[in-house]
Parts: sequence; structure tokens; C-alpha cells
Amino acid sequence: MNPSDRYEVVVQGKPKGPFSLDELRTMNLRPTDFVKPVGYPEFKELREMEALSKELNVAHQSTLPQYFASLDMRLLSTAIDYFFAFCGYAVLAAIYLGGTSNMETRIPTLLIGLVLVPILKFLTSVILEGSKKQASIGKMLIGVKVTDEQGKPIGYGRSIARNLAKLIGIVTLGIGFLSGFFDRRQQCLHDKIAGTLVIKDRLI
Repeated sequence: MNPSDRYEVVVQGKPKGPFSLDELRTMNLRPTDFVKPVGYPEFKELREMEALSKELNVAHQSTLPQYFASLDMRLLSTAIDYFFAFCGYAVLAAIYLGGTSNMETRIPTLLIGLVLVPILKFLTSVILEGSKKQASIGKMLIGVKVTDEQGKPIGYGRSIARNLAKLIGIVTLGIGFLSGFFDRRQQCLHDKIAGTLVIKDRLI
């Protein structure tokens, strides 16, 4: 932790600061006070922040995820992911059209090439959700991310399993996805199979 880092603190329901680490030490913060480094998207309880709680002599305590992305948020993120995947396909299609003069094969090739859209979406989701970002492009834009059931990153192995398990939702004509409506944590069938959650930022 950099001593020059600056932090915001929720005081009487309102964000205050920024404060230096030395200033935090004089504030007698409680473990349940909400703090965040300047520039971070969400506040967390002080006890959840391992490095900072150690600096302030507060016992570190991991907290399980409590705020879950609703299915409409997840549907929106999926639509955004497919939009960007289609944009990638459009770039490849433009390159193809610029390099061929055979009019008879253009349309059939472009139609067959549409299969690249779900493939691109699958690959980007696996890579980004398994990375430190923990979120595909769509999820990043709406402020949600994929974690394991303890709120930790899932890694690439579980990311592959999660995205492959979505095929079950497709085979069941969407029932695997709609099952999330009846789950307290909004877990769809592929999340239950992979042991994952889609969580959102805490609202203050």
C-alpha cells in the first residue's frame, strides 16, 4: 500500500474526503465503516479491505457477496457483448469483401461467417471473465462482474466451464436462464453448475 494513497469515507451517510492514511488513523474508524481508495468504483466495509484494515489495526473479515445482478442487467450485458462480437465480425467481413471479387460467393460466405459472432462472444467472455477484470465488455459497462461463491475471481478454467454450461440453457429453450428468477442469488443453471455468481457494486 502506497502511503500517498487517498481515501474517501462515508460519514453520516455521505462520502467525505479524500483523506490520507495518517488522517484515517486519527478518525477511530469502526470495522463496519465504509471506505474506498479515490478512483475505485465502490465503497467497502473497512474490515473487508485486508491491506487497509491491517494498517488501521482492524481485524480483517471476508464478507460473502450480498448484491447480485438482476436478470435484466445480465440480459443487457449479453446484448452488449453480442453487439461488440458482431462489430468484430463486421470488420472481418469488410476485410473479406475488400479482398475478393467473386460476386457469386460473397453473400453465401458472409451468411456462413455469421457463425463467428457467437464464437467471438464466447471467446471474449471466457478470456475477460477469467481475467482480473472478472467481466465481459457488457458486464464492465453496466458495473457487474463474475465471482465464485466466496466473491473471488473464477480463473480461466471455471470461466470456460461457466460459458460452456450456457449451452444447457439454450438446449432447455431458455429454462436454464429463467431459473435465475426463482433464485435468491439470481443464479442461472450455468452458474450453479460452475459455482459462480454475478454480483453488482454495492449502492451507498
